[in-house]
Amino acid sequence: MTKQTHSARKKPTNLLIKCLIAVMFITGIGIFSYPFFVDSLNNYLDQKMVEKHQQETAAQNQKNREKVRKKMVAENAKKSEATGISGLGLLEELFDTTNLEENYPATYYEEHLLGALYIPKIRTSLPIFSETNQVLLEKGTTLLQGTSYPIGGTSTHSVITGHTGLPQKMIFTDLEKLKKGDQFYLDILDERLAYQVDQIQVVSPDNLEVLAVQKGRDLVTLLTCTPYMINSHRLLVTGVRIPYKEKMGTAINQTRRYQFWRLSGLIVLFVGILGIIFYWIWRKVVLFRAAKKTYKLQFFNSEPTLHQFQLLQKDGTPVLLGGKPVIESKNVQGEVCFSEIPGGIYKVSAFPKNEQPLFKAKVWRVHDPMFRLIGKRNQLIKKNGKYLLVGV
Repeated sequence: MTKQTHSARKKPTNLLIKCLIAVMFITGIGIFSYPFFVDSLNNYLDQKMVEKHQQETAAQNQKNREKVRKKMVAENAKKSEATGISGLGLLEELFDTTNLEENYPATYYEEHLLGALYIPKIRTSLPIFSETNQVLLEKGTTLLQGTSYPIGGTSTHSVITGHTGLPQKMIFTDLEKLKKGDQFYLDILDERLAYQVDQIQVVSPDNLEVLAVQKGRDLVTLLTCTPYMINSHRLLVTGVRIPYKEKMGTAINQTRRYQFWRLSGLIVLFVGILGIIFYWIWRKVVLFRAAKKTYKLQFFNSEPTLHQFQLLQKDGTPVLLGGKPVIESKNVQGEVCFSEIPGGIYKVSAFPKNEQPLFKAKVWRVHDPMFRLIGKRNQLIKKNGKYLLVGV
């Protein structure tokens, strides 16, 4: 009996331990990848919601869109004359990331959907909702009440807020990576607006006067909590309106597609890892069961200089059966046959010079009668179900 077979029979718990380790490994991968997967899935679903909204907006006639725009322009004119921002008092309590127990229907989000925000630098594509509340902040970015509608125009200042550090969504977690000169874009009422970052500030929650309208300027500020997990201050990334150019659409499209490809990549990676692990477990189970049976190892040798062959363990040490090495000679037809060999993985070398194994032999399925042989293509050929050793 080989050392490998003896070990398998003496310690059957080894297989169970290895399987448990594999299960723990899978669980660890699942826990580690969960935030990335959920973030990608949520962003992908949000992107589909935004695309649906954009299609519906585009389907509206120009007259309806202009009616909505005129209403927003009138509201912006009033806000430009206001002395304060009504929504500032909401920020402290709204940036509390306590999980909401109530579930809201998809129609609630669709009714409040204003447009989309694209930040190519951090590969972020997010919905913009028409007001700031805890429900909508959990889903995407929101327009702070009392600030201008993000439709552009002189003497306007829109403030778009978003969470940092949510477990199920990134939203503005990477906003701190933006630098002066970076660009972001808005899709509102079937129109695309471009902004370039010209100011980045970190201020205390009670020092947000900088969000007021600046006469003659067209501004959008992205606002979130900072530092990460402490949230004692507010990060303000302010962009000034610049002309939109068609070439900017390439960066926007890449940003929109990123979440789809990220989600697809994570799925493929996770399925691939699972496949490898399950294949490994399957092979361990096959070898464990095969060790309790015997198989035939057979091939034909066309090399006139090779007459005897020796069976080796995976590590290259000789296989011993009954305390003796396993050596077989070819018959007059050139056939070499090792009979009643316990299932496992072996190597075969020429004897007596066995410096380099000629090929490997392993049990592929428990109920197969023979070993499957694996060697170099130009040395081991399989034809009509038989293996032929050539060109050694």
